[in-house]
Amino acid sequence: MPRRLLPLVLFALLACVYALTTNPAPSPDAWTAEFAARHIATTGDPVPEISDFPLLDDNVIRETWLVETADGREAVGRSPGVIAAVVPAYALARPATVDPLPGGLTAALLTALAVVLFFLSVRDRIGTHAALVAAGILGFATPVWSVSADAIWPHTLTTLGILGTAWAADRSRWWLAGLFGGVMLWGRLHAAVVCAVVGLGLAWSRRRPGIALRTGIVALASLGLVSVWTRWMYGSWDPTSAYRAGDFTSGAAGHALDPLNWLGFVLSADRGLLWWAPLLLVLGPTAWRHRRELPDWARWLAAGGASYTLGQAVLNRFSGGDHFYGYRTSLELVASLAPALALAAPWLSERARRWFVPVAVLQVVLVAPGAISDDMYTPVRDVWWRNAFVDALVTRPTELLPLVAGTMVATLVVVRLLHTTRVTQWLDRADRSGATLRGCAPPSPPGGPLVPPIPEWRPPARR
Repeated sequence: MPRRLLPLVLFALLACVYALTTNPAPSPDAWTAEFAARHIATTGDPVPEISDFPLLDDNVIRETWLVETADGREAVGRSPGVIAAVVPAYALARPATVDPLPGGLTAALLTALAVVLFFLSVRDRIGTHAALVAAGILGFATPVWSVSADAIWPHTLTTLGILGTAWAADRSRWWLAGLFGGVMLWGRLHAAVVCAVVGLGLAWSRRRPGIALRTGIVALASLGLVSVWTRWMYGSWDPTSAYRAGDFTSGAAGHALDPLNWLGFVLSADRGLLWWAPLLLVLGPTAWRHRRELPDWARWLAAGGASYTLGQAVLNRFSGGDHFYGYRTSLELVASLAPALALAAPWLSERARRWFVPVAVLQVVLVAPGAISDDMYTPVRDVWWRNAFVDALVTRPTELLPLVAGTMVATLVVVRLLHTTRVTQWLDRADRSGATLRGCAPPSPPGGPLVPPIPEWRPPARR
């Protein structure tokens, strides 16, 4: 297979799996966005009649998804990008009522694109074989599958924006980096901090102010378009009009100095990052020790993700609501760390290499059941001491165990295939037919000696 076709094959595989496992009864977060998108696509009117959407009438916290327009009407209050992204799908499908399929397929395609961009951002540095492994872990062993690709969440847009920024920065395409930063802020306004840290950080470390100028111009233009959207939809030029801003200000007042809330992002049983992503403990120490050998854009992207997560800890509670599987508020951090973790793989110690495969398989086994079944949730009041996977194991073993067994078999088959001599040699030929691997070294200083690349590491092939 020609090297240039492999990303298309990967995109098709991801899109098919994601499309087949979208949520047929998504969260009200996604339902309300689809309700507004359908109304825009079929009528051109940005403010639907809320009484036409009975799901909200029966909800005791209906005000969570509503804002008031400048003329006093009730409108759907969701991130502009979450609504706008689904409008084309509804314009094509034109269903008689709100349907989860247009939004689900949109989320599947956008998330598949995000994972392919991640694959492309690391392939020329660690090789096709290792890049495919990294893309598979990000795509199927994290809530990229169970949240971003499950329905049209804000994370669908922010994940695409973050991984698109990584791809653009790796190729020094700063206008595109700003465009993907715009995608982030259309998904979540404060996610623009990731783009800002990358643009300003690279401009400073490379002594090239033009980087910040190019990314900033496009990102600010995207922010201006958000204001145009809110003016059209809510009657206000304020880009925060799509949100209930009071929730965030009260959250900041309540969580700014709340260490229990901060710890919840990492340690709570159902939302804690380490419970769902133990690979961070395998890969993280190596990435930290060799951070100076990583490309500078990967380091700044990780810093941007950390800055965003700190902002989340101040503005929002760690739990992130109900009706989703795995963590949600930490997903942007995982996407931002993914390039650095993948690019640090050549330096893994022997002990870390031994742990890598079993822990990666464990993560897939943990994430897949919730991504496939779409009804394993932990109530927000119980997320400190209950875990959705463990709950299902105890209360619904006849449903969960077949999913676990099927996922484990499929994952081990893929691991076996990727370790065979034939597949390894085929992927090596794909690399030889393309560009020379650039390795993981940072850009060489102007006029200085070239920095040698770090050779790719892969496990020995099984014969």
